[in-house]
Amino acid sequence: MPFSSLLLTSMKRLWMGALPARSLPARWAGMCLLSLLAAGSAADVSNPIAIAGDQAQSAAPNGYLARIQKDSPEDIERALRRAEQLFLDGRIDPESGPLAFVIHGPEAAIFFKDSYPAYKAIVDLAARLTAFEVIQVKVCETRMGVLGRKKTELVPFVETVPFGPAEVNRLVNTEEYVYF
Repeated sequence: MPFSSLLLTSMKRLWMGALPARSLPARWAGMCLLSLLAAGSAADVSNPIAIAGDQAQSAAPNGYLARIQKDSPEDIERALRRAEQLFLDGRIDPESGPLAFVIHGPEAAIFFKDSYPAYKAIVDLAARLTAFEVIQVKVCETRMGVLGRKKTELVPFVETVPFGPAEVNRLVNTEEYVYF
């Protein structure tokens, strides 16, 4: 039985009370958990980057967006290393343009000039990938305001967007980017 069918069956049984649950709130919690699992399983992350010339995908996306989940320097570095490896392996379709990195959490501080000594390895990697047109880094101006910083304090290769979450939404829903 496919996972989606099994999940749907489990959700129905939980909702109808066929699965043990001591109270209605427990059923609601179970439904929410199963819904989250379903949403997570529906996302195809097994092959997020189209291999140049790959016929497996029916329609190539317009671009790719880095999935930054933990708002941490380590998460940024991990995504940059993945982009670098995809580039080195020749797995990035040049027609898709640079991979987009939209930074809108506290990790935006990585890209301020005065933070360079602390994050040298990350900034150098991002600069190198930008120079090769592998990535494009955009930092949220709203977050910069929260941090009390100005655009002039950013390293030169970083662009800004007015509101990071809106840019992510635009790239995914309007421009049809997919996460990598």
